[in-house]
Amino acid sequence: ETFLKRIRKWDTEFLCIGKNAAEVFNVPKPEEVVPRITANLDYFSVNYAVCLAVFALTSIVVYPQLLVLVCVFSGLWYGLLTRPNHMRLQIANALLTKRHLIYALGSLNALVVLVFYRMMIFAIIGASLMFVLLHAGLHAVPVNAKGKLEEEGS
Repeated sequence: ETFLKRIRKWDTEFLCIGKNAAEVFNVPKPEEVVPRITANLDYFSVNYAVCLAVFALTSIVVYPQLLVLVCVFSGLWYGLLTRPNHMRLQIANALLTKRHLIYALGSLNALVVLVFYRMMIFAIIGASLMFVLLHAGLHAVPVNAKGKLEEEGS
């Protein structure tokens, strides 16, 4: 509930539809860039998280390989996490607990993603972060944002 209360209005605040775009989106002076990005990241943080999720979901739909990867590993994680906590698995002389299997599946998941899909993943992360930083850098700090630029400038 707290998360949803922090979403800013998409049309009037985030995208500034209906406002003078020159007043809201402008190129800051070099000394204003970091404070502006910091203030906007704090103020629009939930909107940026939604944008990142949309980027991720869109890329999963666009790249069928990622969709297959997500489906396979989601099934494996579901199968493992629904097992009881006291589960033990005997393989030869080794006794594996659920915690061991979680670490093994997490390692396998990270290895498969980094070996086979690293270019797609890093391109998606780069594009989404570029969008967030461009918006945060070019959007003027809203009047009702906490820690406005005037406080940092004095």
